[in-house]
Amino acid sequence: MSTSDNAASRWQQSIPATLVVALAVWVSYVSFNVDDPEPYLFPRLVAIALLGLSIFALVRALAGKNATGGGFNFSLLKNILPGMAVMIIFAFFAAEALGFYTASAVAFLAIVVLYDPASHAEIGTWVKRVTTMVGFMAVMYGLFSLLLKVQIPRGLFL
Repeated sequence: MSTSDNAASRWQQSIPATLVVALAVWVSYVSFNVDDPEPYLFPRLVAIALLGLSIFALVRALAGKNATGGGFNFSLLKNILPGMAVMIIFAFFAAEALGFYTASAVAFLAIVVLYDPASHAEIGTWVKRVTTMVGFMAVMYGLFSLLLKVQIPRGLFL
């Protein structure tokens, strides 16, 4: 790779990383400048993690250490699209209508069913999927409701 290609690659990597750092600084500022800090514990943790990781990415980009990978192609999009559709439905429709935990359980199970290569005709694989979903939801409940006390969307169910 020539010097000019290396410089162009650094700019290509550094500009998005700089924008993400700016976003992280803004999110951090907003989450720490509130009247009642109690409901903002989780956003603060996310903001700090986002800021730290974005600064790390920017430093790597400026140093030229980020690998660009193979790019984005139609085959990759075809694999990702069903999961993205499930998450969009969850984020924009199901969470408000069904409630956070019910919609999360449905979305998690849908994604597992879409991407799990195990047979869909065997009872044992369904037991594993549902058991994994129940465990995931228990962790989500413990993390968001008990530990972080995040206010979640309530809907038709929980």
